[in-house]
Amino acid sequence: MIKLAKLEEAKEKLGICYPVLDAADLEELPSKHFDLVTCFMSLQDIENYEDAISGVARVLKNGGRFIFSIPRPCFETIIVDGKRISATARYFGATSYPIQWNMERLLEPFQTTSFHMTLTEYSATLFKNKLLISRLVEPRPKQEGLQKYPPLREVLATPQSIIIESLKIIYHTLILLNTEVQTVK
Repeated sequence: MIKLAKLEEAKEKLGICYPVLDAADLEELPSKHFDLVTCFMSLQDIENYEDAISGVARVLKNGGRFIFSIPRPCFETIIVDGKRISATARYFGATSYPIQWNMERLLEPFQTTSFHMTLTEYSATLFKNKLLISRLVEPRPKQEGLQKYPPLREVLATPQSIIIESLKIIYHTLILLNTEVQTVK
């Protein structure tokens, strides 16, 4: 996709650059530069997800948004000792496992490694980097999607994924939030 985007940029000259970087090492990107960073169904495939989130926080402007989606950690199928099991059987405790991607629509099959983390681990990493969760969505398929892809009926009972939006908060906002929490206690 990057190759195609670069070819289009060469034709259209929109001023867009497409750096290819390790998500856990965004040092080439300027600090406090972006209003929005997205990560669609890939954060779970980044071994050093904490470094990736830290890098996102660094490149976001104050008040910027980080929106990402991941498989719903409590309901995903994970692989432990070569066996596929429901994450509910072993939710706590990090594990990594290979994922084979070989759908017909792909030009070439490939493999990734997925790293199962709990929602608490993701949330704590966001908070540590001054990214406050502002919205959480568990998407459900629409009727037309169910008609076109009947296997989606499985996710009507349990969500397949979760979308999390977080805001980069500035220091005095964090103090205000901490003060409010202390007042409530």
